[in-house]
Amino acid sequence: MSDPVIIEIVIAAPAEAVWRALRDPAEIKRWFGWDYEGTEDEVDEIFVRGATADENARTIDFGEGGRFELSEQGARTIVTVTRAAPAGASGWDGIYDEVNEGWLTFLQQLRFMLERHPQGRRTALMVPLRGEEWFRTEHQVGVVVEGRLVISTPERVIVSAYG
Repeated sequence: MSDPVIIEIVIAAPAEAVWRALRDPAEIKRWFGWDYEGTEDEVDEIFVRGATADENARTIDFGEGGRFELSEQGARTIVTVTRAAPAGASGWDGIYDEVNEGWLTFLQQLRFMLERHPQGRRTALMVPLRGEEWFRTEHQVGVVVEGRLVISTPERVIVSAYG
């Protein structure tokens, strides 16, 4: 039995560009994660030391983190991510997993870079949403995180900071 597909994303870029963005640490830093002092070490840990790549097959195996496969479709590339289901489960349906959600976030950042800003330098800020709940309504939630009020609505995220 093969591992279940957790993500399938189409990127409007040739496979060689997607592959380069997934393998070159300088390119990875343009889309992966957010800006902080440990970014270079994290990229090295995940994409260099923690991955086994097959350039001919255009696959990357991240061990327990899953497997990426690239399929070229003309000027588009399909990135498929498979990952073993948790013990006792046949798939991921109804299961929240931070690694799966992280890959989805990061691959959307990769897609955005390649489709909209292939030459630009990115700045990214990560604001955790876990903290003291300040308020909750049907369409909004406010959380106090590290002294900042973070309000999430269906249209936007607002961060209020003082000092």
